[in-house]
Amino acid sequence: MSNPPVPPVPPPGTPPPAERTDVGEPNTQGKPPKRNLPEWIQDLPKLRFKPDEPDERAPLIDMQQLEAALEGMDADALKRITDDIRFLDYELLRLFRQRDHAAKKHQNRYRLYQLTYLMLATLATLIGSFQALALISSPGIMPAWAFLETCVALVAVFLATISGRDSPLPLWLMHRRRAEQLRREYFRYITNLPPYDTVEGYKRSMLLSRRAAEINKGQVPEEPSL
Repeated sequence: MSNPPVPPVPPPGTPPPAERTDVGEPNTQGKPPKRNLPEWIQDLPKLRFKPDEPDERAPLIDMQQLEAALEGMDADALKRITDDIRFLDYELLRLFRQRDHAAKKHQNRYRLYQLTYLMLATLATLIGSFQALALISSPGIMPAWAFLETCVALVAVFLATISGRDSPLPLWLMHRRRAEQLRREYFRYITNLPPYDTVEGYKRSMLLSRRAAEINKGQVPEEPSL
Protein backbone atom coordinates (compact mmCIF):
# COMPACT_ATOMS: atom_id res chain seq x y z
CA MET A 1 0.00 0.00 0.00
CA SER A 2 1.55 3.27 -1.12
CA ASN A 3 1.89 6.19 1.24
CA PRO A 4 -0.06 9.37 0.47
CA PRO A 5 1.92 12.17 -1.15
CA VAL A 6 3.49 14.68 1.21
CA PRO A 7 2.59 18.30 0.42
CA PRO A 8 5.57 20.51 -0.43
CA VAL A 9 7.01 22.62 2.39
CA PRO A 10 7.55 26.32 1.53
CA PRO A 11 11.14 27.53 1.92
CA PRO A 12 12.06 29.52 5.05
CA GLY A 13 11.19 33.19 4.88
CA THR A 14 8.15 32.67 2.64
CA PRO A 15 5.40 35.11 3.71
CA PRO A 16 2.08 33.55 4.70
CA PRO A 17 -0.71 33.68 2.12
CA ALA A 18 -2.78 36.83 2.22
CA GLU A 19 -6.15 36.58 3.92
CA ARG A 20 -9.03 36.56 1.47
CA THR A 21 -11.30 39.57 1.63
CA ASP A 22 -13.74 38.56 -1.12
CA VAL A 23 -15.53 35.90 0.93
CA GLY A 24 -18.97 37.08 1.99
CA GLU A 25 -21.02 35.95 4.95
CA PRO A 26 -23.78 33.33 4.48
CA ASN A 27 -27.04 34.84 3.33
CA THR A 28 -29.60 35.21 6.08
CA GLN A 29 -32.64 37.33 6.82
CA GLY A 30 -33.01 40.35 9.05
CA LYS A 31 -31.86 43.93 8.78
CA PRO A 32 -28.55 44.06 6.86
CA PRO A 33 -25.59 45.13 9.04
CA LYS A 34 -23.94 48.50 8.64
CA ARG A 35 -20.32 47.91 7.72
CA ASN A 36 -19.10 51.15 9.32
CA LEU A 37 -20.26 50.12 12.81
CA PRO A 38 -18.37 47.87 15.26
CA GLU A 39 -19.44 44.23 15.43
CA TRP A 40 -20.76 44.50 18.99
CA ILE A 41 -23.11 47.33 17.97
CA GLN A 42 -24.37 45.34 14.99
CA ASP A 43 -25.18 42.42 17.29
CA LEU A 44 -27.35 44.49 19.63
CA PRO A 45 -30.98 43.31 19.65
CA LYS A 46 -33.79 45.33 18.11
CA LEU A 47 -36.92 46.28 20.01
CA ARG A 48 -38.94 45.20 16.97
CA PHE A 49 -37.48 42.60 14.68
CA LYS A 50 -37.74 43.29 10.96
CA PRO A 51 -39.05 41.93 8.64
CA ASP A 52 -42.19 40.62 10.29
CA GLU A 53 -42.55 37.79 7.74
CA PRO A 54 -39.97 35.70 5.86
CA ASP A 55 -38.57 37.36 2.77
CA GLU A 56 -39.95 35.28 -0.11
CA ARG A 57 -37.19 36.49 -2.43
CA ALA A 58 -34.20 36.00 -0.11
CA PRO A 59 -31.63 33.98 -2.11
CA LEU A 60 -28.97 31.59 -0.93
CA ILE A 61 -26.75 32.27 -3.95
CA ASP A 62 -25.99 35.60 -5.58
CA MET A 63 -26.98 34.92 -9.17
CA GLN A 64 -24.60 37.55 -10.58
CA GLN A 65 -21.65 35.93 -8.81
CA LEU A 66 -22.84 32.50 -9.93
CA GLU A 67 -23.09 33.58 -13.57
CA ALA A 68 -19.61 35.05 -13.39
CA ALA A 69 -18.23 31.83 -11.86
CA LEU A 70 -19.93 29.63 -14.49
CA GLU A 71 -18.89 31.74 -17.46
CA GLY A 72 -17.45 29.53 -20.19
CA MET A 73 -18.77 26.34 -18.62
CA ASP A 74 -20.16 23.42 -20.60
CA ALA A 75 -23.69 24.19 -21.78
CA ASP A 76 -25.19 20.92 -20.49
CA ALA A 77 -23.66 21.34 -17.05
CA LEU A 78 -24.81 24.96 -16.93
CA LYS A 79 -28.37 23.94 -17.81
CA ARG A 80 -28.37 21.27 -15.12
CA ILE A 81 -27.23 23.74 -12.44
CA THR A 82 -29.83 26.28 -13.56
CA ASP A 83 -32.60 23.67 -13.49
CA ASP A 84 -31.46 22.51 -10.04
CA ILE A 85 -31.58 26.06 -8.66
CA ARG A 86 -35.06 26.58 -10.10
CA PHE A 87 -36.27 23.35 -8.48
CA LEU A 88 -34.59 24.16 -5.14
CA ASP A 89 -36.14 27.63 -5.05
CA TYR A 90 -39.56 25.99 -5.09
CA GLU A 91 -38.99 22.82 -3.09
CA LEU A 92 -36.40 23.69 -0.41
CA LEU A 93 -35.73 27.40 -0.26
CA ARG A 94 -39.20 28.27 1.05
CA LEU A 95 -38.59 25.97 4.04
CA PHE A 96 -35.16 27.48 4.63
CA ARG A 97 -36.57 31.02 4.60
CA GLN A 98 -39.16 30.12 7.22
CA ARG A 99 -36.65 28.44 9.53
CA ASP A 100 -34.00 31.11 9.02
CA HIS A 101 -36.47 33.92 9.75
CA ALA A 102 -37.74 32.17 12.90
CA ALA A 103 -34.16 31.58 14.09
CA LYS A 104 -33.22 35.24 13.65
CA LYS A 105 -36.42 36.34 15.41
CA HIS A 106 -35.88 34.14 18.48
CA GLN A 107 -32.18 35.04 18.54
CA ASN A 108 -33.17 38.71 18.73
CA ARG A 109 -35.65 37.92 21.55
CA TYR A 110 -33.02 36.02 23.52
CA ARG A 111 -30.46 38.80 23.24
CA LEU A 112 -33.08 41.41 24.13
CA TYR A 113 -34.03 39.53 27.31
CA GLN A 114 -30.38 39.08 28.30
CA LEU A 115 -29.58 42.75 27.73
CA THR A 116 -32.64 43.77 29.74
CA TYR A 117 -31.59 41.53 32.65
CA LEU A 118 -28.13 43.09 32.54
CA MET A 119 -29.57 46.60 32.64
CA LEU A 120 -31.90 45.69 35.52
CA ALA A 121 -29.02 44.18 37.49
CA THR A 122 -26.95 47.33 36.94
CA LEU A 123 -29.86 49.54 37.97
CA ALA A 124 -30.49 47.47 41.10
CA THR A 125 -26.82 47.79 42.06
CA LEU A 126 -26.91 51.57 41.64
CA ILE A 127 -30.10 51.88 43.69
CA GLY A 128 -28.57 49.75 46.42
CA SER A 129 -25.50 51.99 46.48
CA PHE A 130 -27.67 55.09 46.79
CA GLN A 131 -29.63 53.42 49.58
CA ALA A 132 -26.43 52.84 51.53
CA LEU A 133 -25.46 56.51 51.12
CA ALA A 134 -28.95 57.72 51.97
CA LEU A 135 -28.98 55.62 55.16
CA ILE A 136 -26.14 57.78 56.48
CA SER A 137 -26.89 61.21 55.02
CA SER A 138 -30.66 61.32 54.36
CA PRO A 139 -32.60 58.53 56.08
CA GLY A 140 -35.87 60.27 55.23
CA ILE A 141 -35.69 59.34 51.56
CA MET A 142 -35.05 55.66 52.20
CA PRO A 143 -38.68 54.69 51.38
CA ALA A 144 -38.30 56.23 47.91
CA TRP A 145 -35.18 54.18 47.16
CA ALA A 146 -36.88 51.07 48.53
CA PHE A 147 -39.86 51.69 46.23
CA LEU A 148 -37.54 51.92 43.20
CA GLU A 149 -35.79 48.73 44.24
CA THR A 150 -39.15 46.99 44.47
CA CYS A 151 -40.12 48.21 40.98
CA VAL A 152 -36.90 46.82 39.53
CA ALA A 153 -37.53 43.48 41.21
CA LEU A 154 -41.10 43.35 39.86
CA VAL A 155 -39.93 44.05 36.30
CA ALA A 156 -37.32 41.28 36.61
CA VAL A 157 -39.95 38.82 37.84
CA PHE A 158 -42.29 39.79 34.99
CA LEU A 159 -39.57 39.24 32.37
CA ALA A 160 -38.59 35.91 33.91
CA THR A 161 -42.22 34.79 33.80
CA ILE A 162 -42.90 35.67 30.15
CA SER A 163 -39.53 34.37 28.96
CA GLY A 164 -39.98 31.11 30.86
CA ARG A 165 -43.31 30.32 29.21
CA ASP A 166 -41.87 30.60 25.69
CA SER A 167 -38.11 30.46 26.15
CA PRO A 168 -36.38 31.89 23.07
CA LEU A 169 -33.09 30.02 23.47
CA PRO A 170 -34.28 26.46 22.61
CA LEU A 171 -36.48 27.85 19.82
CA TRP A 172 -33.53 29.79 18.39
CA LEU A 173 -31.29 26.71 18.45
CA MET A 174 -33.97 24.44 16.98
CA HIS A 175 -34.79 26.71 14.03
CA ARG A 176 -31.14 27.54 13.37
CA ARG A 177 -30.15 23.87 13.35
CA ARG A 178 -32.87 23.01 10.84
CA ALA A 179 -32.09 26.06 8.68
CA GLU A 180 -28.41 25.14 8.46
CA GLN A 181 -29.25 21.52 7.65
CA LEU A 182 -31.48 22.76 4.82
CA ARG A 183 -28.70 25.06 3.65
CA ARG A 184 -26.30 22.12 3.56
CA GLU A 185 -28.80 20.04 1.58
CA TYR A 186 -29.22 22.90 -0.89
CA PHE A 187 -25.54 22.95 -1.79
CA ARG A 188 -25.27 19.16 -1.75
CA TYR A 189 -27.92 19.02 -4.45
CA ILE A 190 -26.38 21.72 -6.61
CA THR A 191 -22.88 20.23 -6.45
CA ASN A 192 -24.26 16.70 -6.98
CA LEU A 193 -22.69 15.31 -3.82
CA PRO A 194 -23.90 12.11 -2.11
CA PRO A 195 -26.64 11.01 -1.90
CA TYR A 196 -27.63 12.85 -5.10
CA ASP A 197 -24.81 11.54 -7.28
CA THR A 198 -26.22 8.03 -7.66
CA VAL A 199 -29.77 8.85 -8.82
CA GLU A 200 -31.15 10.74 -11.80
CA GLY A 201 -34.35 12.36 -12.99
CA TYR A 202 -37.45 12.29 -10.87
CA LYS A 203 -35.83 9.94 -8.31
CA ARG A 204 -33.22 12.60 -7.56
CA SER A 205 -35.92 15.25 -7.13
CA MET A 206 -38.01 12.98 -4.90
CA LEU A 207 -34.97 12.22 -2.75
CA LEU A 208 -34.37 15.94 -2.19
CA SER A 209 -38.04 16.53 -1.37
CA ARG A 210 -38.09 13.69 1.15
CA ARG A 211 -34.89 14.74 2.90
CA ALA A 212 -35.98 18.40 3.03
CA ALA A 213 -39.34 17.42 4.55
CA GLU A 214 -37.63 15.25 7.17
CA ILE A 215 -35.25 18.05 8.14
CA ASN A 216 -38.10 20.54 8.37
CA LYS A 217 -39.98 18.20 10.74
CA GLY A 218 -36.92 17.82 12.97
CA GLN A 219 -35.93 14.36 11.78
CA VAL A 220 -32.31 13.69 10.85
CA PRO A 221 -32.10 11.99 7.44
CA GLU A 222 -29.61 9.20 6.93
CA GLU A 223 -26.16 10.56 6.22
CA PRO A 224 -24.66 9.34 2.94
CA SER A 225 -21.39 7.44 2.97
CA LEU A 226 -18.64 9.18 1.03
